[in-house]
Amino acid sequence: MEPRLPPGTSTGTESRILLESLRLFAYHGYPATSVRKIATAIGIKAPSLYEHFAAKEDILTRIVHIGHSALLASFERTLAECDPDPVSQIRELVRTHVLNHVTYPLLAIVTNDELHHLSPARAAEVLALRQRTEQIAVEAGVRGVEQGLFDGSELVATTAAIASMGVRAPYWFVPTPGYGPADLADAYAELAIRMLRPGDPAGSGRPR
Repeated sequence: MEPRLPPGTSTGTESRILLESLRLFAYHGYPATSVRKIATAIGIKAPSLYEHFAAKEDILTRIVHIGHSALLASFERTLAECDPDPVSQIRELVRTHVLNHVTYPLLAIVTNDELHHLSPARAAEVLALRQRTEQIAVEAGVRGVEQGLFDGSELVATTAAIASMGVRAPYWFVPTPGYGPADLADAYAELAIRMLRPGDPAGSGRPR
């Protein structure tokens, strides 16, 4: 998989540094990737890289922040644009979650797997973004329970399981001409509704 970042993230040499770091972090891990390796991979000297990022942790911080910020922004747009009923909101939020993860698979992998290498202060900044993203999904689920649309007995566990499906998708999903990211997102969205409404045998998400 080639490294990709959302549009408008960066330009020029900084963009090359971020993309190559993303690739190396994803395939070799943050500890095994040196600044020299990153610089060599993009054809510059290590001192030139330091003109853009003061330390390797700054690069990882930027990447992880990009990943969390992009997902939060996508969730906020989705919530603003979809129908207000909880079933529609959960369905569209799950689609958004999956599409973000499989459209930028290396970004998703590094964002989730390498976050623990950040210092506590830097990790706290991105964890606040993650908490807000999770809050959006949980609030939609709670509204569904309050309206009698979802089973609330295991809402927290079910929400976590649904999120885990999307988080793991970049590790195995390979799009084909007959089955692309949108198809996977649609399938996961319907699975999520079935998980939240186990009493609905058709999994349609329609009120009982």
